[in-house]
Amino acid sequence: MTSITQQQTAGLPALIIHLLRALPLQSADAEPPCAISRQLVARLVSNLQEPPTLDTLAQEFALRKETLIRTFKQDTGLTPVSFTNMARIEYARHRLRAGDDIADVAYQTGFADQSHFHKTFVSYTAATPRQYAQNRSISDNK
Repeated sequence: MTSITQQQTAGLPALIIHLLRALPLQSADAEPPCAISRQLVARLVSNLQEPPTLDTLAQEFALRKETLIRTFKQDTGLTPVSFTNMARIEYARHRLRAGDDIADVAYQTGFADQSHFHKTFVSYTAATPRQYAQNRSISDNK
């Protein structure tokens, strides 16, 4: 298995922007996401291979775990775990489009095994990683 290289992480700032734009829109009079949520987003996407646990994040932010989850969900519409999974799958899609091996992508995105990666990928994309990679290669050859 390979670890994530600097070249592979070059797209992370764009990924963060893409993920933030994909979050549910708040009403016009809603407050913008608080600093905690912005910092939490940066922290969650900084290490997709070994994402921090909620307990670790709660300690880092000096908040109760429940408060951290509630604040993040109010600001983003997602729990930290859902956001992390969304970020991992978006990064996996990016790596599969680049032609990376499925097993390597599963490892790079922090999934313990390919089965868990497969199930999570399908739940977010409605396609298997192999189907997604094959569709990418078919569209590249057109």
